Amino acid sequence: MKKAMLFFCVVLIWCSTIAFANASSQKIKVLVNGANLGEIGAMIDNTTYLPLRKLGESLNAIVEWDANSKSAHIYQPNVHMFVYNSSNGSETTFGEVSKGFSGKIKVFAQVDDVQFKLKSVRFTISDPSGKETVIQRIPVDKNRDNYWFVTDETNYRFSATGKYTIRCYMQTEFSDDWVLTSEKIITST
Repeated sequence: MKKAMLFFCVVLIWCSTIAFANASSQKIKVLVNGANLGEIGAMIDNTTYLPLRKLGESLNAIVEWDANSKSAHIYQPNVHMFVYNSSNGSETTFGEVSKGFSGKIKVFAQVDDVQFKLKSVRFTISDPSGKETVIQRIPVDKNRDNYWFVTDETNYRFSATGKYTIRCYMQTEFSDDWVLTSEKIITST
């Protein structure tokens, strides 16, 4: 009988805790620059809590956790990308192509305000269906606050009408994860 009473008390306390937690917290829908991230936030006792990593990803920022100091660092480097067509012997920038264009492209990126140890960058292109192709991965061997990257020439065909996305991903010295830090849209008409 004592075991049954103890079990009943534990279940009662557990159910009360869940009911109290549900009553005191409210899910919050989060939108960043118009993009709906879903109900990832919570309002507890009139304070809003958001997951830093998810928020950082939506802002194209790098989030690092320092366990020693128990602090989160959010870094958002400035990344400016240009895409060059180098098919005809001269390099010309472009942001729009005709459907079916096939040629040699290069990505030029100026990156500054780097406040973390950069290990590598990766440039990709995604077609309108979302298929992503790696243009080039470039290892970084020096720690600086600014970089200039130029990819090798890549043969690419813009076979569909729509938006193609050039992306720059960064990898820090402290993580093997690739973090999206910039996007550039090329329209195929």
